[in-house]
Amino acid sequence: MEFIKRFFKSNKTPTPNQTLFGSSKSELKELLVSIGDLTVGNDFLKIDNYPFEPSIAYHHPIIKANQIDELNSLSYPPTIKVGNELIFLTREKKDELEAFASRNNVAIVVRPIIWSWILEPFLDTEYTPEIDEKAMEFLGNYGLTAEQVKSLRTEVQTQMMKYNFDTMLWEWVSFDTSDVLKAMRPAYSRELYRDFYSRVMEIALFTKKGK
Repeated sequence: MEFIKRFFKSNKTPTPNQTLFGSSKSELKELLVSIGDLTVGNDFLKIDNYPFEPSIAYHHPIIKANQIDELNSLSYPPTIKVGNELIFLTREKKDELEAFASRNNVAIVVRPIIWSWILEPFLDTEYTPEIDEKAMEFLGNYGLTAEQVKSLRTEVQTQMMKYNFDTMLWEWVSFDTSDVLKAMRPAYSRELYRDFYSRVMEIALFTKKGK
């Protein structure tokens, strides 16, 4: 990818104790934090150790079925929509979640992952003009302009590079909304992260223009 190519063209060779993008040991631990421990009850979900402080799930780990607007069990990780936010759940309990939704009349939906296309340049693969055109067409359908996408990518670029390469994650297929929330957690103060979280969720819940 272009960021990696530019790095090595600068003739900077990292030492064994040095990361490509300057992550400290403590930051590396924060970047790959777990999305929490999920318990699927009869009519509730319990999420312990949820990492995102602005979320309702951080402050109130038990979420009743009647609070949940919808479940997207096919995303990775699965999500539930509660009010104006998406809450991320462990993939290992997909079948239990679908049974929970059926039992409690929670709608199961397939929601497009808008942030996947915003974060496309930070994958461990080449970001070609053809991919960029496809990404901009998709994002434009959800009301995002090229200038907005550029601004968002500039904001998260350093942290996403740390997240994917300093941690040796080397993700090359796709990112999702939880990835950018993990990546930006160590970079912002509590107040700034709350603002960022709100903006991330607003975009994640966009619908196509005209709908």
